[in-house]
Amino acid sequence: MTENTLTQFKKELDSFFLIVSMNMAAGALAMAFGLQYLVARILDLSVWQVSDTFRIPVAVFFLVCIGLGFGWVLSSARILRGVKSVRRESRLRTGPVPAETLTCWIVRTLAHYRENRQTVRWMVPVSALGGCAFLVLGTSNLLQGIGLIGGGIQAFALVAAVINLTIGTASVLCTLYFRRYSASWDERIDGAARSENALRCALEQR
Repeated sequence: MTENTLTQFKKELDSFFLIVSMNMAAGALAMAFGLQYLVARILDLSVWQVSDTFRIPVAVFFLVCIGLGFGWVLSSARILRGVKSVRRESRLRTGPVPAETLTCWIVRTLAHYRENRQTVRWMVPVSALGGCAFLVLGTSNLLQGIGLIGGGIQAFALVAAVINLTIGTASVLCTLYFRRYSASWDERIDGAARSENALRCALEQR
C-alpha cells in the first residue's frame, strides 16, 4: 500500500514541479517578448515600426509584458523552492520509505499547495497559454526552417522548432495532468477543513 501511495505521490509531485517550471518559462517568454520590442526600438529596427498614434499604447503593452513576466517568474521561483525541497528528499531517499516519512512529505506538499493555492490556480491557464505560445513559435520556426518562410532550409530555425515544440507540448500535457491532481488535492484540503470545523464544533458543544 505504501509503495503504491509513494508512486502516486511522486507522479503528483513531478506534475507540481513541471507546471511551476513551465510557468517560469511562460514568464520568461513574456519578458523576452517585451525586451525584444524595447531593443528593437532602441536600435530603430523597421520590423517594429508603428504609427505615432499607437506608439505609446504599444510601448505600454510591452512594458506591462516585462513587468508581469518578471513578477510571475519571481512568484513561480518562490513556489518552486518549496516543491524542490520535498522532491529532492524523495529522490535522494534510498531503500524503503517508512509510512511516517511518506506522510510527512504528503503533508508538507499539501501545506505548500494550500499556502499558494490561489497562485497555483492561475498557473493552470497560464501554463496552457504559455504552451500554446511555444507551439505557435515552434510551428513558425519549423516553417521557416524547412524553407516555407524566408526561403531555404535553416538549421538554426529547425533546432529552435524542436525546442519550442517540445516545451509547448510538455506544457499542455502537464496542464492536463496537473488539473486532475490539483482537483484531488483540493478535495483533500477541503475534507481536512471540514474535519477541523466538525472537531471545533464538537469541542465547543462540550
